Amino acid sequence: MKRSDRALNITSDNCKPRDRAYLLQYEESLKGEALRDPILVHIKSRDGLVLKGRLYKKQKNKPRAVVIAVHGFHSGGLRDMGRFADMYSKNGFDYLIISQRSHFDSEGEYLTFGAKESLDVLDWVDIVRKIYAPDIPIILHGVSMGAATVLIAAGIYDNLVDDNSKPNIICCIADSPYDDIIGQIEYLLGERSNITKKIAIGLFKANMRLRAKANASDASPITSMANIKLPIMFIHGEDDRYVLPENSVRLYKACNSNVKELLLVEGAGHVCSYVLKPYEYEKAFVSFVVNSIE
Repeated sequence: MKRSDRALNITSDNCKPRDRAYLLQYEESLKGEALRDPILVHIKSRDGLVLKGRLYKKQKNKPRAVVIAVHGFHSGGLRDMGRFADMYSKNGFDYLIISQRSHFDSEGEYLTFGAKESLDVLDWVDIVRKIYAPDIPIILHGVSMGAATVLIAAGIYDNLVDDNSKPNIICCIADSPYDDIIGQIEYLLGERSNITKKIAIGLFKANMRLRAKANASDASPITSMANIKLPIMFIHGEDDRYVLPENSVRLYKACNSNVKELLLVEGAGHVCSYVLKPYEYEKAFVSFVVNSIE
């Protein structure tokens, strides 16, 4: 829960073998045109933090949509989401790659696994509308904790009372989300005794409440599913052992949207579906988004 930027120093030369293909894809993306000349933007969160982002306006005319790209736990916007920049750009999208609170160049000492970050995402949506136009189509695309965050944001968005004041979020893409942070922690604790798990989870909840000023119960995408009407696409690697693919299956089944898809990628580990099968990922992503726009 406390800020840590150590993972940002890991490269394809010093990483674990399982992470090398992912990091090579990220490092290769940094060399491309799609990540050149960003416009630096920022917002102030509802609790006073300055949050940073990089907007890439790559379309000569009005973009089909603007993607808000949301990275995962103890990572960074470019590290997780820069990999998708070429996919966004060549398919007619502009894109805003954000640094979540307590990550990289954004302020904050504590993250909240989507509880507060989901509200930050909705504030980023407002900035995009100010930069472009109130009716600009907006896509939320997140991986891992970022995927959980955009799902919670989508649930808040769809629960707004006044439809006329809603920004034009057209769909949400959730790649490798957990369905509930407490369930995810229980899984990561593995074979430890029930009493050990109970103590660890109790401490986690207390730290969330006292230090991060958030409730762990608000970091639960599964509770948002009943509220969601937006088109939602869930993507998960079948070989993900960090966040099990069953999380996306449960979310998909619980999701109340009339338009939803589930893509399980054979052989892919955590957030590595685009590494292993980039063509299939891009085809599914673009088809889903274009259908949502139409």
